[in-house]
Amino acid sequence: MLFRSFDPGTSARRFTLAMTDVGEVYFMPVLIERCRALAPNVEIASKRANPLALKDDMETGRVDLAIGAFEEVSEALYQRQLFKQPFVSMFRKGHPLATGSVDLARFVQATHLIVDAAQSPYDRINVLLEKAGVGTQARFRVPHFTAVPYIVATSDLVVTVPQKLAESAAAPFGLKWIEPPLALPTLQTNVFWHRRFNHDPGIQWLRGLIADVFAE
Repeated sequence: MLFRSFDPGTSARRFTLAMTDVGEVYFMPVLIERCRALAPNVEIASKRANPLALKDDMETGRVDLAIGAFEEVSEALYQRQLFKQPFVSMFRKGHPLATGSVDLARFVQATHLIVDAAQSPYDRINVLLEKAGVGTQARFRVPHFTAVPYIVATSDLVVTVPQKLAESAAAPFGLKWIEPPLALPTLQTNVFWHRRFNHDPGIQWLRGLIADVFAE
């Protein structure tokens, strides 16, 4: 397959990135600013990632790159690890859990907000929370991460989220986060591209930029 040459300084190419809602919160502000500086005419659009349709979307070019913790993806997709992060528990700064040590008993007794994200690996986190006694008592649930900082900032709820979301939300929303007193797996975030476009200069540039900015 022949690909057009790519010059970020002059190109007006549009790139579509598939990611989750929590991915948009973390990646898009930085990508937008970096592209404004390095590729002033390039367009960046995000779309909500559908893991089941990821291979077809990327094979047809509807999606150029995907960023996330997607598991069991097609062998047609290449990937590069960006970082691993733990899950942490987040709450407003004046919350009772903000003072003193937090053991499992205190943690379970708090009122929790559950993010009912059905896709793996987030679903496994909820299983572990329930086994610890959290999920069975939780009366409040949301399907996505985007609204979480707004909710916990104005309530006494505790929510368990990827650490980078907590880091991004802590200052703007007046939040604090701690390591939860139970063992939870780490979350590995990768950038994915279809092997069909492995030698596309534009996609090579964008995935290189993403790696330069976000890889740890």
